[in-house]
Amino acid sequence: MTKKCYYDDPYTSVWESEIVELIPKDDKYLVVLDKTYFYPEGGGQPSDTGTIEDIYVSYVFEEDGKIYHLMEKAPKEKKVQCKIDFEKRFTNMQQHTGEHLLAATFYKYYQGVSNAFHMGEDYTSIDISLSEVTPKMVKEIEDKVNEIIYKNVEVKTYLKDIEEAKKLPLRKQPKVDEDIRIVEIDGVDFCPCCGTHVKRTGEVGILKIIKTEKSKGATRIYFQCGRRAFEDYSKKHDVISTLNETFSANENTLLKKVEKYLEDVKEKENQIKELKKELVLYEAQKLLKNAEESVIYGQYDNKSMDEILFISKQVLQMGKYIFIGLSLKEMKLFIAHNTDFLIHCGNLIKSEVSKFGGKGGGSPIQAQAVFENQQDLLKCGQALLAICKSLEYA
Repeated sequence: MTKKCYYDDPYTSVWESEIVELIPKDDKYLVVLDKTYFYPEGGGQPSDTGTIEDIYVSYVFEEDGKIYHLMEKAPKEKKVQCKIDFEKRFTNMQQHTGEHLLAATFYKYYQGVSNAFHMGEDYTSIDISLSEVTPKMVKEIEDKVNEIIYKNVEVKTYLKDIEEAKKLPLRKQPKVDEDIRIVEIDGVDFCPCCGTHVKRTGEVGILKIIKTEKSKGATRIYFQCGRRAFEDYSKKHDVISTLNETFSANENTLLKKVEKYLEDVKEKENQIKELKKELVLYEAQKLLKNAEESVIYGQYDNKSMDEILFISKQVLQMGKYIFIGLSLKEMKLFIAHNTDFLIHCGNLIKSEVSKFGGKGGGSPIQAQAVFENQQDLLKCGQALLAICKSLEYA
């Protein structure tokens, strides 16, 4: 059994210990210490990382009362100096205590039960048994939680047996019958928990709800505490400052200026769309004016396949034609027809494009193909043009 010192003092980050087991694991090693302050992954909280004799400890887990420290190399000495990445540890303590405050506050004001807890590198979340959490509720809960943080309430931890635990106003029922570790936030919450926590709520710093989303009939609440909340604010402040400068605005006028900008962009996009339609219609009319037969061919350096499809649609609405269009911009080819010729566009594409390194297919009346290089695309276009022209004289 490893002595779990992180329960006695979660603030210790440097200590000496003794290796009691050293187990090769693939190309790494599992180290068991006689005592450890490294917290093993569990209860939604990730494991600590750090070093043993300056060798990196990447992961810590518990199994059958033993705590295993995963390392790249084996320490040479039996007595070793251990060091935790305390910045990460303290961040986890802030998030975990913040989670208790958030869950307890949802439970107190809305009877929402916390069903899941996740603490990752990028975000922390809880699932609350409420089908809807409105912005008004978020604001209220945030205010209540931060009031508790600012009051700097004591956070206590202690062990109870099952009978003693039953006498406490627990927010959740314990999953074990003995050595039940209780985390009590004075006057706020009683909850069985195996994680590490700060001594007083003031150390959480601040709690900010980032977003909410529906999750299997419940609501997932994403939030940040302490250092992470500060870093999140700093990033968003930089974004807002850049936008303010870009739009010659401030925090009070930025949204209106962005909304006006988006309206203007949408209006210009609609204008461009209409102009493109006019250009495409003009192109279709030009193709037909210059056509001497029922096969219409066009190749374009700067037109997208969507524009070529629209040209084809306009051409086929003006009479019975075979249309072949090439987009050199996207390295694609399109063929369509509404004639009485015995032509299956999909089969024709499949039989011809493979000769030029292309891939494609389609239906009897239209088909597409894509090519690796422009030369093959142009050769295939000319080959299809010759085949289609020959149909007129068949």
